[in-house]
Amino acid sequence: MHPHQSPPRTTLVAGLALLAITAGTWPRVLRSQQPPSPAPLTLAAARAAARRASPDLRAAREAVAAAAARERQSAALPNPTLAYGREQTSRAGRTNAQDIGQLEQPLEVGGQRAARRDAARLRRDAAEARLAAAEAQLDFDVARSYAAAVAAERRATLAEQAAGAFTDAERVSDRRLAAGDLSGYAARRLRLEAARYASLRAEAALARRTTRVALASLLGAQADSLLLPAVLPDSATEAGRSRTLAEASLRDLALRSRPELRASALEAAAAAADARLAARERIPSPTLSAGVKRERVADGGEGSGATFSGFVAGLSVPLPLFDRRRGAVQAAAAETRRRQAEADALRVRVAREVDEAAESVRAIDVQLEALRPQLGDQTRAAMRAVQAAYSEGEITLVEWLDAVRAYQEAESTYATLLAEAVVRRAALERAIGASLTADGVSGASAPKD
Repeated sequence: MHPHQSPPRTTLVAGLALLAITAGTWPRVLRSQQPPSPAPLTLAAARAAARRASPDLRAAREAVAAAAARERQSAALPNPTLAYGREQTSRAGRTNAQDIGQLEQPLEVGGQRAARRDAARLRRDAAEARLAAAEAQLDFDVARSYAAAVAAERRATLAEQAAGAFTDAERVSDRRLAAGDLSGYAARRLRLEAARYASLRAEAALARRTTRVALASLLGAQADSLLLPAVLPDSATEAGRSRTLAEASLRDLALRSRPELRASALEAAAAAADARLAARERIPSPTLSAGVKRERVADGGEGSGATFSGFVAGLSVPLPLFDRRRGAVQAAAAETRRRQAEADALRVRVAREVDEAAESVRAIDVQLEALRPQLGDQTRAAMRAVQAAYSEGEITLVEWLDAVRAYQEAESTYATLLAEAVVRRAALERAIGASLTADGVSGASAPKD
């Protein structure tokens, strides 16, 4: 082809087609190569992270490991004793020497070893129940901090939106004041209200930071690294409400499931096993011995001697003359009664906690039910219409301020109630020792403001 000739038409068309295909696919390739945006932190994920980072749970797990080791140790038999003795006597040139080696084994014939194993096993079960109680307490603490952090996030967002609305309103008011459509008093009042909302925004920002730090301390993370949802979902509260109202006997559920009750009952049973052990230790434990004996008799004058060999066997029994373990038995019996009384008191306290927690959940549900129909997409659309109406001069400043204040207070109250609902439901779950929902608050989506 001559340098000044144009390329063939088919080549040009193919090049344009290739360019179009590349231009169409390249943005999709770029989007596919971009990392996906991280999802907001859910309550379930926050609880899992807190369980991994909690030093209290690590201590409770080590307590379980120590109790399991003591249980294994309680099954060990007492060690035997290897003894060696030599006796040598002499008279008038004659010598008598004896070498005795024997093995001594204590025998616990009163059931002491079985009682020790029972007490150790019960204490290991109690340690596991205490671990479950620590996990339940941590779940409640995380739920409380999580709900407070998300609610603070929502209130801070509302305060920033209000501050932005006042910025737009001041711009409109300056224009209307210059045109003579707004009085100086109204303009000054608008600036005062703007200053008040700016102060509220600062307080909301501080609360957001404080609650984030509190939540991060439980998760073992940095406060700035937490990606929280914009609002707590109301669907989780509705899912849990049906089971709460359908539950016929929360007290019975708590008596079956509450880990503190299990731990208290197991510790009382372990104390009773200690009392049985103290009583059985009054039975003397004999010691059985067996061994060999070698005796040599020598006559120094005649230079002759004789050697004898044989075995020895014996049985020794302690005599309970001075220590009859009476004080130990009485102390163990009193400790058992104390543990049982503490378990009874805990059952009464748990029943009261369940009643109070269930009533508080019902109360917060009633408040949410009353406020829920007043909020949503229609309210946010109405607020945007109010903003546009003020910009066009269709409503007065007082009407606009009333609308902004009502919307901000309603949304802030609703966010607080949602957080309180999560906290109260978590308190009820802790009181009964069981979950009310499948996974708690599973996630949230940002509201359409």
